[in-house]
Amino acid sequence: MKNLAEAQRYINSYPRPAGLNTHSWNAIKRLALYAWDCHLKGRKFTHSINFLCKEFYLMIRTPEGEYIVPEHHFSHDPSL
Repeated sequence: MKNLAEAQRYINSYPRPAGLNTHSWNAIKRLALYAWDCHLKGRKFTHSINFLCKEFYLMIRTPEGEYIVPEHHFSHDPSL
């Protein structure tokens, strides 16, 4: 991703998981976009990440599979 518009298209390409309500899904997408904004602007991401939705973890990875947020921000293993 080279800009926030590309990141938003990437994030929006993921379908909402079954059983997750729209409000929660939108909050997850906002946090993923914030992570991309920090990454693209070279700012430190300061939030702790505690989501069980695998799509969120996919959203904060580059298309090459590298996380844009240091993994020490994760409260659990995202592969679970």
